[in-house]
Amino acid sequence: MTHELGQADDVETLRRLLSEERAKVVERDTRITALEHKLHVWAGWLWGPRTEKRAAEPAPVAGQSWLPFADLLDAAQRIADRHGASGSVTIEAPTSDKPRTKAARRNEFPEHLPRVRTTIEVPAEDRQCCSKPMEPMGVELSKELERIEIAVVHEIARTKYCCRTCQMQVLTAPGPTRPFPKALLGAQWLAHLAVERFGNHMPYHRLEKKYESEGLALSRTVLSRSTIELAELLEPVRAAICEEVVKSRVAFADETSVKVQESKKGPSRKAWVWVFANKEGDHYFDYNESRGRDSPARVLKDFEGYLHDDGYCVYESVLDPQRAKHVACWAHVRRKFDEARDKDQVFADEAIALIQQLFAIDSAAKDRGLDAAGLHALRNEHAPKVLADLKEWLEVRKTQVLPKSGLGEAIQYALNRWKALGSFLEDGRLELDNNRSERALRAVAVGRKNWMMVGNERGGMAAGVFYSLIATCKARGIDPKVYLHDAMLRLAEGADPKTLTPREWHARYAAEVAARRDYVLNMLVAKLAK
Repeated sequence: MTHELGQADDVETLRRLLSEERAKVVERDTRITALEHKLHVWAGWLWGPRTEKRAAEPAPVAGQSWLPFADLLDAAQRIADRHGASGSVTIEAPTSDKPRTKAARRNEFPEHLPRVRTTIEVPAEDRQCCSKPMEPMGVELSKELERIEIAVVHEIARTKYCCRTCQMQVLTAPGPTRPFPKALLGAQWLAHLAVERFGNHMPYHRLEKKYESEGLALSRTVLSRSTIELAELLEPVRAAICEEVVKSRVAFADETSVKVQESKKGPSRKAWVWVFANKEGDHYFDYNESRGRDSPARVLKDFEGYLHDDGYCVYESVLDPQRAKHVACWAHVRRKFDEARDKDQVFADEAIALIQQLFAIDSAAKDRGLDAAGLHALRNEHAPKVLADLKEWLEVRKTQVLPKSGLGEAIQYALNRWKALGSFLEDGRLELDNNRSERALRAVAVGRKNWMMVGNERGGMAAGVFYSLIATCKARGIDPKVYLHDAMLRLAEGADPKTLTPREWHARYAAEVAARRDYVLNMLVAKLAK
């Protein structure tokens, strides 16, 4: 370009070349700004705090007052002097309606735990005072929490009888119910293994080392094969959970990636874990090799109601607009503006403050204990004005910032989803964000840091089954180990999988299982106490 400018000998050509040069500089500066913004966002993901909360404004230091209130007080005093009024006003410190949580005392342990008492007696020769034996006056009781973990070999002895007359008939007692009659691991161990792997995110090689330290030779191949076989047994229960989610009128969806590597030296590829959940706590995780329409189209084909998601185009594309509606996530919008604060803090904070007003309405409803109908009324009383102000702000600021800047992209992100962002006004059961499904995927994210990759498609299917069952159990306050142990035995006996979802299992069988467990524990405690 410099060479062309030097060769040009007329003013019009010089102006044209200079204009082109300036346009290239502006384009380059815009691209640099966009790249710097992305770099800042990525650095925040890697090293920044995992929160979008804004720090509270600092309170005035001792000896100072809030200046606006000081001016009001001075004005009030002048009016009072003019009219000869006098008196005093007592301002009480604000108190919170929320009850203060009591600090847990050290000796308060859950009541459901069995108790074993060790009584330590004072030696008889020491129980003398004033030449007389001392009298008992009670005990000084202290408590400590102990844990007993032991692997047990369960020997199953089935008695056999034969006919000595014909010497042909042999009768053998039937065996107990087992999920896999010839398997190396029993039902209790399988439940423990599944929770360790998918609830506590322990990779198979670490479990192998752990069991080896206990003197058990359980290879990671055995562990992996056992969990996959158990997952295939429990798959019909996961399918029943999917039906429960789809029947809900309010659902949530999200997805995250996992790495798949079928051999140590082979190439890896990316697959996806999708989660579909409802407000009742049911979670359906689905493994799929694609991030396309396959998984959501299959799961949501019969869905009717409202679907919360992060705005990924696939979700809206698979919904029937006559039966289902897309609900966009305000937390994602707020996050976009939060990421833009490095370059446009003032404008970004203006948007965040307006968005926070929407969350403040929901927070006020929660503090008042309002139900869905009450929340719906409160939102429609206050939120439309906030939305109108925010929409106007977006339209004005859009003309004042570069489209490719962080703030420009945040503004366009919100405007592109504006209709779906207003869906929360239609029903008090709807939520402002999609955090429910994002929280569910944290289990996959934490597991991904530990086990690193999925071995194959069967392993991905197993992950989907156990994430579904364990997440649903946790959301409903059910012990996953207890549930998995009982559910696999009932399936082996031929129970209907639809009666064994955590929701149905808790209603039908939880009390029976708890009573049986307490009976066994009481027997063990009685033996230990002897």
